[in-house]
Amino acid sequence: MRNRERGAVFRQSLMDFPCPVTLGESSPSFGLHRFRQGLRFLPVDDEGFTLRGDKQRLLYKGRRRSHRFTILDDCSFEYDCILNREPDSNIIRLRIDGGENFDFFRQPDFVDDPFLKGSFAVYKKQTLVGEGTGKLCHIHRPEIIDARGRRCWGALAVVGNELHITIPEKWLSEAVYPVVVDPTVGTTTVGSQYKHVWDAGEPAEVLYFDCQIPVNRFTLPEILNGNCTAYVYTNSNDTSAGGRPVLFSDNGNSPLTRKSASEGLLDLKVSSSKPAGWRSVSFKSNGSIASGSYIWFGVFCEYVWLPRFDYGSKCYNDYWDTLTIPASYPIYNVNDYENFKLSMYFTYTSAQNYVRTLSQSVKVTDNRKKTGTYKRSLSQKAGVSSLLSRFETIIRKCVFTANNSMVIKRLPVFFRKAAENIKVTMTKNESLKMSRKCNDTITAISEITRIQEIIRKLQEIFISTDTQAYTVLFVRSVPDTVHVTHIHSQWGEFFRGLLVNAESIAETRHEAEYYRFNADTVQAAGAALRGLGIVIRIVSRIFFRDYLLSRFLKAKSELILKSCVVREINLESRIN
Repeated sequence: MRNRERGAVFRQSLMDFPCPVTLGESSPSFGLHRFRQGLRFLPVDDEGFTLRGDKQRLLYKGRRRSHRFTILDDCSFEYDCILNREPDSNIIRLRIDGGENFDFFRQPDFVDDPFLKGSFAVYKKQTLVGEGTGKLCHIHRPEIIDARGRRCWGALAVVGNELHITIPEKWLSEAVYPVVVDPTVGTTTVGSQYKHVWDAGEPAEVLYFDCQIPVNRFTLPEILNGNCTAYVYTNSNDTSAGGRPVLFSDNGNSPLTRKSASEGLLDLKVSSSKPAGWRSVSFKSNGSIASGSYIWFGVFCEYVWLPRFDYGSKCYNDYWDTLTIPASYPIYNVNDYENFKLSMYFTYTSAQNYVRTLSQSVKVTDNRKKTGTYKRSLSQKAGVSSLLSRFETIIRKCVFTANNSMVIKRLPVFFRKAAENIKVTMTKNESLKMSRKCNDTITAISEITRIQEIIRKLQEIFISTDTQAYTVLFVRSVPDTVHVTHIHSQWGEFFRGLLVNAESIAETRHEAEYYRFNADTVQAAGAALRGLGIVIRIVSRIFFRDYLLSRFLKAKSELILKSCVVREINLESRIN
């Protein structure tokens, strides 16, 4: 790790596609710049930080929360968010700058590795030829640890332009601080998966392709017309592992016409001398493909290939059980494809003609001879000696009381030697590189007859659960014919008082006359008691005309009987 004006910088995956990682100078941000378009994550903290650390670890210390970066190995580093006290929310937010250029592919929950369940593989939206698999990084599932050593898994989600790390609320309410949230960021371009679940509820199985042509789509940044080199990652061994790289043109987001030629054979076996890793072989483009076009690249699996992959990209892998590469991709159903982003890519060199002029009278057909003439003009003084001579005369007059005079002559000679050292340093670096290309054309005619019988059993199980709740109103017309049989048993005594005026005319032949007066008084006392209780909701009027009533009517007496009978009927109808 070294310091720059923009902060600390360290490099990851130096043996793969190098990925510089830059840390913020004053804020706990980190960016990855494997491609021309970069990606940067910035916490939304608004407090100041103090910075300290060494070559392996850097700590941004804050009051409420701190941030720590630790280099784990050449292919990954760890970002820790340390909660010093209870936060306002159980969600840690990281703003994403440059996310519009990348796809965040969430890995499913049925994978075996707990670090990969719900993790995100970050790929370029448009993977150009020459950018490898297009994978920038892999954000693993975060593990959360409190001061007592309690652990739980967090959840990752990309919401808009933010990465959210969610801590379970119940676990956080019982946590002892500080709490460390530590997602790991991987920088390798190889896929994270090698197992796949074909049917729901079944265990994961190692993914392999046998007599298939798995392909993914790439974008060409310039014209493709020349020699290419394919790179394919093989993960496990098979006794007959091998295949050939192929190119197909694009037709409405599906492969169509073969655009490769002279495809070499890839040795995809894995052994102690050849561990799992990248395998390469050369091939050529069949004609020119325009810049900006889509191209489908993959492996024609003559035998078996056990790859690495991530979930998230369209992958056709239809069957082809002969040893001849088809002229058109054998799509049996354009809507039948898998969700694999396979660990494979290719590079190419343009097949253009160059004219190079060599100076110093060197021709292409000459032997390795070189003649050089150098002229050097240098003015210098070296080994300089200087001899200085000095002559001095000193006359001194001394007056003594003895009246004596004395003349003193002094001749000093000084010798001085001055040495000057001149150091001349001349460095001349000369590099000569001769490139010679030899094209050997070998024609091999091999006639191989291969009879292969494949018996496959395909079983499709379709389970659908559809729960719908709806309300239906049924209107049912039921004609009810009610037959009511009433048996009224009643007994009554009627005592009526009737006043009858009777006129009698009699003729008597007597010779005597007499007068007769008849007065009849009839008294009748009667009491009528009637009780009737019927619980029916049918109101009916019943007029009783019995024998007595008919008799009274015949006697020219008016008798009106009114009876109100209330009946209640409850009808219940249950219709399912």
